[in-house]
Amino acid sequence: MRAAILISLVTMMFTINALYAQNNKIYSAETNAQNFNMERVYERGAPPDLYCDLDFSDENGNSILEAEETAELRIKLTNKGKGVAQGMEIRVLEEYAADPNLKIDMEHEVYYLYPEQSVEFKIPIKAGFYIKSAEHKFKILVMEHFSYDMDPAYLLLNTLEYQSPKLAFAGYEVIDAGENTMALQEDGQLQLGEQVQIKINIQNRGQNIARNVRYKVISKDMNNVYLETVEGELGDLKVNDLKDFRFQVAPGKRIDPNKPLPLFLTLNVEKDIGGMNDFQIPIYPNQKPPKTEIHEVKPNYDELQKQMGRFEVTSNKFTTKINAKDIRIVPAAKKIRADAVGIIFGIEKYTELSPAKYAENDALIMEKYFKDLLGIDKVVTIINEESDDLDFDKVFNPKYGQLKNLVIKDKTDIFVFYSGHGLPSSDGEQVYLFPSNGMKARLESDGYNIDTLYKSLEALEARSVTVFLDACFSGESRFSETIPKENIGGFKGVKVKPKIYKPWEADSTFSVFSSSGFEETSCIFDPSQTGLFTYYLCAGLSGDADFDNNKKITFKELERYVGKEVQETSKKYSSVGQTPEFHGNSELILVDYNFK
Repeated sequence: MRAAILISLVTMMFTINALYAQNNKIYSAETNAQNFNMERVYERGAPPDLYCDLDFSDENGNSILEAEETAELRIKLTNKGKGVAQGMEIRVLEEYAADPNLKIDMEHEVYYLYPEQSVEFKIPIKAGFYIKSAEHKFKILVMEHFSYDMDPAYLLLNTLEYQSPKLAFAGYEVIDAGENTMALQEDGQLQLGEQVQIKINIQNRGQNIARNVRYKVISKDMNNVYLETVEGELGDLKVNDLKDFRFQVAPGKRIDPNKPLPLFLTLNVEKDIGGMNDFQIPIYPNQKPPKTEIHEVKPNYDELQKQMGRFEVTSNKFTTKINAKDIRIVPAAKKIRADAVGIIFGIEKYTELSPAKYAENDALIMEKYFKDLLGIDKVVTIINEESDDLDFDKVFNPKYGQLKNLVIKDKTDIFVFYSGHGLPSSDGEQVYLFPSNGMKARLESDGYNIDTLYKSLEALEARSVTVFLDACFSGESRFSETIPKENIGGFKGVKVKPKIYKPWEADSTFSVFSSSGFEETSCIFDPSQTGLFTYYLCAGLSGDADFDNNKKITFKELERYVGKEVQETSKKYSSVGQTPEFHGNSELILVDYNFK
């Protein structure tokens, strides 16, 4: 008996020593279970100190779990204390009534977690085909045998019911010249008594991919319209995809030329949703086929613009990461500004300075927002090398600049967006936008003074002016969690407190929205590959800033949303943070939109 106890103690001590020898190793949940596949004995000792990293991602990256989509909740536990965490249970519990079509592993165990060791769980989440559109709240609990529990955290996740494809006939072409044709006249039309090829165009105008599409065409009058049954596969059609197939047909002369041929099309699709059944193809004899109709399908914004998945935590022992909202999806504007003009600068690459990371992407995304959401009729976008030390003046000069020829006095709305580096003067009393090929030594001539920009825009006498600046003027580069900041200005200890011209004080239609204060550094946002300010600007314009849900966004709402989100997110990167600033009439309506 004593020998058995001694052997057991020696085995346990050997196991403990081996584990301590592997400090800092990260185990998977499965490895942890295998390593401790023995009778577990829990004894009190020094307390552990548990920290948790939470991460969530779904297949298409929009942080909404759609029908038949899989996602993954990743939980990484780290013990930063002096004692062993023992007998831990990780539970993921749904707060509301559970949907049987949403599958998630609810319970996991960690038997021992030694100091400076970590363990990871990858918890799959699967939405079934019949999932309903709803918000789900999961409570994440980490409990330890001796009650050294973590505070609860929450995953809030929206599910989206199945969005069906919708296959549509987009048009046809008559091919009456070449092999296997016998035309009475080669005119791109179908005459009775000839043999031609017909090319059928099919488009997916639905909200989801159409998988494994098969087609079948039959003639319901074989005596007068000869057609061997045509069958085949089109494969998958993504949203907006256009595909075609061909077949030969030979109509006789007894067919009524004023009616379409008795040819009928069936399109079968996986799940039998979104196809076509027995559709009469509108092919008329002696008529030129109409132009193929290609529709641009917009996503279902009423559904997709719901709050994206997110974590809620109350303890600083949690770090969280989740996919960003896909701001590339741009809703259509209800209001079209036919007389508006937009000027966009995105300068990422510099001859003399380090890159302004993601500035080019900022500009290209904002170009879409200017056109599709703000309804701006004319947009000029200038990227990288397209800008030189004269381009700002070429565009904005009120006497001979490009804008002068586009602006109608008291009628045109001007919108300006700039993303790139800004630089202060050596005394901090002036600030400049900086061109791609600019030289710091010639800052006053190569750079474009903010005062000059504002005065030039004011002198154009437009109906309104709106300026967005995703640039900082502290002399440091844009940075994020993964990209460190740099001193690009070459100045140290400079107080940047410019005395700038303020046209908004006298003109309520002149508005300026800047990404940060003059002495702050603007951050970038790696998940969206944009500036942090640009990301939340786009998210706010897309609907997140519509606090009163009236389908309109004022500057006041945008200022409230962008200011709060940028400040909170930037403090994860820097204790100083980033504070956007707005100047102008906060009651002006910036967006009037309508999600369909």
